[in-house]
Amino acid sequence: MKPESRDPNEMLRIISEGTAAVVGGDFFRSLAYHVIASTGIRYAIVTECADLAKSRVRTLVYIERDQFLDNFEYELVGTPCEIVMRGENYYCVADLDILFPKEKGIKSYFGVPIFLSNGEVIGHIAIFDTVQQSFDNNQLNILKIFASRAGAEIERKRKDDIIKANMVRYKNIFDFSPVGLCEEDFSEVKIYIEKLKAERKADLKTIFDIHPEEISKCWSMIKRIRVNNAQLDVFEVNTEDEYAQYMRDTYMPAPAKGLLLTLEGGEMVFERETEIISAKGQKKSIKVKRIVLPENKNDWSRSLISCVDITNLKRTQYDLKSALDELQLLKEKLEAENIYLQQEIKHEHNFEEIISSSAVFKKVLSKISQVADTDATVLILGESGTGKELIARAIHSVSKRGNRPLVKVNCAALPANLIESELFGHEKGAFTGAIAQKIGRFELAHEGTIFLDEIGEMPLDLQSKLLRVLQEGEFERVGSSKTIKIDVRVIAATNRELQESVNNKEFRSDLYYRLNVFPISSPPLRERREDIPLLVNHFCKKHGMKIGRKITSITKQALDSLMEYDWPGNVRELENIIERAVIISTSNVLELGEWRPVNSATTQMNSHPAKGEPKKSGKLEEVEREHILETLKKVNWKIRGEDGAAKILELNPTTLEARMKKLGILRPK
Repeated sequence: MKPESRDPNEMLRIISEGTAAVVGGDFFRSLAYHVIASTGIRYAIVTECADLAKSRVRTLVYIERDQFLDNFEYELVGTPCEIVMRGENYYCVADLDILFPKEKGIKSYFGVPIFLSNGEVIGHIAIFDTVQQSFDNNQLNILKIFASRAGAEIERKRKDDIIKANMVRYKNIFDFSPVGLCEEDFSEVKIYIEKLKAERKADLKTIFDIHPEEISKCWSMIKRIRVNNAQLDVFEVNTEDEYAQYMRDTYMPAPAKGLLLTLEGGEMVFERETEIISAKGQKKSIKVKRIVLPENKNDWSRSLISCVDITNLKRTQYDLKSALDELQLLKEKLEAENIYLQQEIKHEHNFEEIISSSAVFKKVLSKISQVADTDATVLILGESGTGKELIARAIHSVSKRGNRPLVKVNCAALPANLIESELFGHEKGAFTGAIAQKIGRFELAHEGTIFLDEIGEMPLDLQSKLLRVLQEGEFERVGSSKTIKIDVRVIAATNRELQESVNNKEFRSDLYYRLNVFPISSPPLRERREDIPLLVNHFCKKHGMKIGRKITSITKQALDSLMEYDWPGNVRELENIIERAVIISTSNVLELGEWRPVNSATTQMNSHPAKGEPKKSGKLEEVEREHILETLKKVNWKIRGEDGAAKILELNPTTLEARMKKLGILRPK
């Protein structure tokens, strides 16, 4: 299949699904393979720089059709790749070998550069063929998306090298440390303990209390993987076998029982002072520390014990813990970055993500263009379901930070006692349940953008800390006094009237003014009704593709019904209605089924005329006002919850509050 006949959305789907679950070297192979599969072009390569001068590159993957070829290095001079490695896209439809004689037999070529997060060109992706081929802008943009992902994977590979260096450092500390060290394997013990608990239907402490002989069996199953010379010297034995025998014979039964129960209880690091009698009968006072190794998080199958004289403890133990902590931190950070990277790749990107032709939304797009290239804080205002996150994505994607993460935080969805930890991270032991260090969302968003959705729901005590981040670009993790500097662009969104919250002392005025640098209002769907046909068509295609149904038309009556409805749930509500309609449609004509345009409180109000007062001019707003008042009185002015007015009126609480403000409804004092 020629690339011009390939649907760009299909190409994006094939490459996204083929690469979403892989990282490292496998990612480059999968990327090249699925680029070939989605374009039909014969060859594909992914490269990275091979020297500091950037005069040579090496292939990370080289593929012809579905066959992977040997990797190689080559000089850039006299090749089209030289142009791409200067940071430019290069496109040649035919006769490439005339322009570049080195490329004998190659007729068509297309290449895009791979950038690091700092803007440096580190490699490129190229596809080429022995026959004439062509490529359109949508396909170009898709390759650029995955070139950005390739850049992230190359950076990942470099960080992996750092991890390997730390592993070497850890091994050197282990082998040559003056501290006694021993790695122990408890995997057989764990299996045996699980079997014991299942057979005897009791917890481990009960089993050991009733059957103390089981302690000896468990202890004999522990394997001492390796022991350094300093540990042999501490216990005055000559070989690892003598050390293992000494440990089995000496530490029984009480210390062994306590150790196994502590490990079973989930404690990852613990230490104690103890008196020992060495193999040669010498009494020694030592400090023993056990650390469950970080590559086995939440699993005590492998652990490291250290034995030192009290006088040398601080100096030698610090070096070991520093190496292990640094390794753990790098692993956690890479895992966290990978989670966000996978979330961004899996998110449905396409070039028609914002669907609109209305004049009111064109003003929004104009504001996006004005603010995107700056680092100004943006406050997106609008009702629920109007697409505030899409606006945030659009600002981020066209900004200079577009190749870095967009980290999202829903302030309303996070429990109040956890939101500070989520935003700023925490140190191990900072609070109950903090069993390891955690990197916060602001730290993950460094050099990128953080999107604070539902900012109006942020607790007051955290608003001052957020203000400090906005003003000074620094914060401390929970449980730490170390200040962390970050460079983050902040985009916030809310469906609340923040000025009213400020007046009610529910939101800090200084934070409001700091967030409100560049406000953008996302218009409700009822103010851009001309977009409804476009959105209906888009959602029909989107959900029809999911279930294998093609909707090609909609009756005028059905479309009129959709156009007449006020859409209190906005675009999100429209999408849900269309998804349901696609499911129930039996032909290529969209069927709305039993759905009819019932405008929530408005229609209900028509069936409950006001009592006790004349209707004045009989305007719909008067009827609406009376019905809302009547409902509020029945529930003692409770708005939220299962028995609140919003639930009864089938409205979003924030929508009801907005209507109350518009209609001048105030709770009596």
